[in-house]
Amino acid sequence: MTMPTPDVPEEAYVGRGRVTESKDLDALTFARVVARRARTAAYKLRGIEAASAGEVKEAEDEATPAIRGAVGEPETDRRKRQEGRIQKYYEKVHEQADFLPARFLQDGANLVPAVCRMRVLAPNGNRYTGTGFLIAPGFIMTNNHVLETPQWAADSQAIFDFQEGGESFRVALEPDRFFLTDEALDFTIVACDRRLVEGITPVALLQNSALIARNDRVYIIQHPAGRPKEVVLRNNDVIRVRDRVVWYRADTEGGSSGSPVFNEDWQLVALHHAGWKEGGSDRATNEGISLPAIIRYLQGLSGGEEAGDRGIESILDTVSDSSPFLGFFDRGRSYEVSVDSFSGTSQYADIGFWNIEHFNNRINNRRVATIADVVTRLSLDAFGLTEVESGALERLVRTLERSGDSYGFVYHNTPGSQDIAVLYDRDTTEAVKMDDIYDRHAERLAATTPSGRTAFPRHPLFARCQVQERAEDEPVEFVMVVLHLKAYVSDPPSRERRALAAEMLAEIVADIRERTELPVIIGGDYNELLTTDVLAPLRDSPDLFALTTDDARDGGISYIGRRHRSLIDHIIVSDDVPLGRIQGDDAAIVRLDRSVADFADDASDHVPLVMRMVYRDQPADDGDRGEEGPVVEIPEGADRLRLSFE
Repeated sequence: MTMPTPDVPEEAYVGRGRVTESKDLDALTFARVVARRARTAAYKLRGIEAASAGEVKEAEDEATPAIRGAVGEPETDRRKRQEGRIQKYYEKVHEQADFLPARFLQDGANLVPAVCRMRVLAPNGNRYTGTGFLIAPGFIMTNNHVLETPQWAADSQAIFDFQEGGESFRVALEPDRFFLTDEALDFTIVACDRRLVEGITPVALLQNSALIARNDRVYIIQHPAGRPKEVVLRNNDVIRVRDRVVWYRADTEGGSSGSPVFNEDWQLVALHHAGWKEGGSDRATNEGISLPAIIRYLQGLSGGEEAGDRGIESILDTVSDSSPFLGFFDRGRSYEVSVDSFSGTSQYADIGFWNIEHFNNRINNRRVATIADVVTRLSLDAFGLTEVESGALERLVRTLERSGDSYGFVYHNTPGSQDIAVLYDRDTTEAVKMDDIYDRHAERLAATTPSGRTAFPRHPLFARCQVQERAEDEPVEFVMVVLHLKAYVSDPPSRERRALAAEMLAEIVADIRERTELPVIIGGDYNELLTTDVLAPLRDSPDLFALTTDDARDGGISYIGRRHRSLIDHIIVSDDVPLGRIQGDDAAIVRLDRSVADFADDASDHVPLVMRMVYRDQPADDGDRGEEGPVVEIPEGADRLRLSFE
């Protein structure tokens, strides 16, 4: 359903902000926002004592839409059906209770110090007031129409703690150090005197666009008409969420421009910038710029000349989450084979492998939360995991529900507590364990070396997976093999076991491909370097290809232990896998240890590996490739090619 940007008369505007061009979310994104918000609310409903288990289950069934829709279903019908389900759900929640947790007030109060009054002196001598807020140490965000140019900023100030009972103080702006603005998204970020705001915790930037939906409520900390700081807590319903803006009813006045807009968990969802009266009445609609839209804009500039003294990088480094479906990759950084971050998108089937290291049933809640954060950051369709146990995975799935994710897993129980699983996104993916393989290849899986040691102390997990975002799309189907081979890299008997395992696995994979005619993806902890001959049966198979070969050659690492660092986790695929590109490479080592504090201690001493399968016949946008250039013939026997341009 396309809803035009409102044609608002000039006299209807409140303040100087003007409505931003935007459009409705596409049906797929809309459906996922609806489902995630419903699941988040369902999780909260479990905590309401009056709700019976049956009511919770009924509410969840009503709230979770068929994400993929029906073949040929018109987008308008799909949106109405999805929105109807979420409306029913919220009515059920509101009938139960209208309570908020006691920490709600404290959480909001903790954010108050970061909000400031903007005292603006324009070049024409006019004075304006607006609102701003600290988003990173020494960086303030407000609207473009509040601070249009560096000159405006140089002559203006931010006033913190201007509130009842407060002791206000002024902070100089430093546009010479950093100033970035965009008129279309109506935001400005400007540096300020960092010394004076060191004791203030910035408002966290979040790029998850599923943190707000229609019928949610928003809360705005602001300086309306330049008055001491106030907050809106009533009559604050969300009317609509669009691709770049959020519409809501919460009261604002001139001077509120640049205020942070929060959801009921006090997560930042928008930058307030405009409001208008509806049809000459006193009923007002307000508009905020979606924070994910601003963050995507910043990511597009990251690493460019406009970044200036790492200003944009410093700001993006504070972004602690990822979009569950809009996604971003590497934030413009230029690591060739290893990247700081990754987030899946709906354009590809995103697949990963990770040895979580001792993710067993005895782990504490903090580690479960850490692993859930990694899963949310990566936003993969299918994730092969090793060294896990079912009880820990069940706790992980429940933790992910809190943020609206819906994951399932298939599981293979191995001797001991180092089991193997495929964790999959239930909104996009189906996964089934291929039990028949264990019977058909029992002899190969039980193979022993001449010294009597088993090739597979832990049998691989074989899972048949299908990824499909929408009913009208052709699904991507493949067989996923998750490995955890015997450790001790330099131990000769262990290497002998891994070599035999590679030989047996190559034969099993050949049989799978012949019987299923499906692509095969083999990944996990091989405990072996690709530069040796141990994995040769897999690496050199004519119809298999090791995606991590170039990473191994170029010094990439996936094991980040304190004593030894090496690339012992790999992805090997059959030659019919339609590969997508990640920063020009066919796989990426996601170096979360670079961006997540204490990653090796709190999460794992292995980092994930990810790859992409092309999901649609045409990638989203590869750009204009232009005409083919001249063909360069390379002489036989040459191993180097040098190009020079004048």
